[in-house]
Amino acid sequence: MAATQQDITQQERNKQVVERMFEVVYGDGTNFEILDEIVPEDYIQHNPSAGQGRDGLIKWFREIVPLPEWLDASGTVAVHLIAEGDFVVRQEIRTHGVLLDVFRFEDGVVKEHWDAFRPDPGTERLPGF
Repeated sequence: MAATQQDITQQERNKQVVERMFEVVYGDGTNFEILDEIVPEDYIQHNPSAGQGRDGLIKWFREIVPLPEWLDASGTVAVHLIAEGDFVVRQEIRTHGVLLDVFRFEDGVVKEHWDAFRPDPGTERLPGF
């Protein structure tokens, strides 16, 4: 089924929310007020290191400041955002690895999140690729 103009507009808004979250929260690692607007109290986190709900997410961010190298975005080479339906996928290619985040939106807020980090993927390529 083809996306309507309204769907496309919502997908673009969802991508903007993801980018804003990365700019503010990961930018200095201390500005969590934006999470009150974009993450519901019953937020579902699939990263076993981070807590559940908005409060669990904020607690996790506070525990890891200053940001460890795998979260440090200073070596970012490229960022790709793909929105499809209620999902936004964000791939961040860094000099020291690749971070992949998947966000599921519900009613305009981030309801659910999955992530994975692969350190330095350039050293493990398959022959011929």
